[in-house]
Amino acid sequence: MDGVKLTKRTVDALAPTGVEFFAWDTDLPGFGVRVRGSGAKSYVVKYRAGTGRSAPTRRLTIGTVGKLTPEEARRLAKAKLAAVAMGADPAGERAKQRAEPTVATLADLYLEEGCETKKPSTILNDRSRIERHIKPLLGNKRVGAITTADVERAIRDVAAGRTAADVKTKKQGRSIVTGGKGAANQVAALLSAIFTFAVARKMRPDNPAGGVKKYRTVKGERFLTSEELERLGAAIREAETDGIAWEPDPEKKTKHAPKEANRRTNIGPHVAAALRLLVLTGARLREILHLRWEHVDLERGL
Repeated sequence: MDGVKLTKRTVDALAPTGVEFFAWDTDLPGFGVRVRGSGAKSYVVKYRAGTGRSAPTRRLTIGTVGKLTPEEARRLAKAKLAAVAMGADPAGERAKQRAEPTVATLADLYLEEGCETKKPSTILNDRSRIERHIKPLLGNKRVGAITTADVERAIRDVAAGRTAADVKTKKQGRSIVTGGKGAANQVAALLSAIFTFAVARKMRPDNPAGGVKKYRTVKGERFLTSEELERLGAAIREAETDGIAWEPDPEKKTKHAPKEANRRTNIGPHVAAALRLLVLTGARLREILHLRWEHVDLERGL
């Protein structure tokens, strides 16, 4: 439509016609109001991104009518047009930012293409940390907008337990996320790996998680006493013979609970052997569970 001076009265008087149209300000060229077919109104700026007639025309939305007054929108429009005069392209920059992936998208890509050398169990743990900690805290942010301060804030939140949750995973499954300083350190290391991957893919020039200080944690180590070893041995023998007695959970309502004589849990010989090997060798759990006969030297007892 023909130009009008955009004031509160003239903007309020712009009635919807069923199709989108623009009303351009007579005092500030390039400043206008877009009226959609639905009647929604917003302040816009129109400019050429470059010099000459061949330069593309851009439109940039400044804000919604009602949230901004015409005077506030005019001041913002002047600032944007001044930046354009200095060679900026605010609409192009905004479109580039919107096209930039989020941290959530980056993390998913990292799991798909950046973990070739990791063990399946490590990838499973990484996926859990991404879903339970990283995505809730940073997932919606753009990759290029993340700062070291953002990473440090997220690590503090994990350490403080702000991402703690008790999530139902399956029909009777639960995933309990506690957070804490140990979890925060693991999330910090994972974020550093994810952003190293982003740098390699030229998704950003630096790693905002690199050099982030981790919490000092004290690893607890305690050995079983002779009395505790005797009790453990007795429990294993009972479990593989008579079975370990158990009681129903009083918080869960069960129509037909097993009789007391049937409330015993037995373990097989392989489980009992694995428990004894763990106690006697000090090996890790997976080292025992994945043990094969070719790993055993019967002659030397190794």
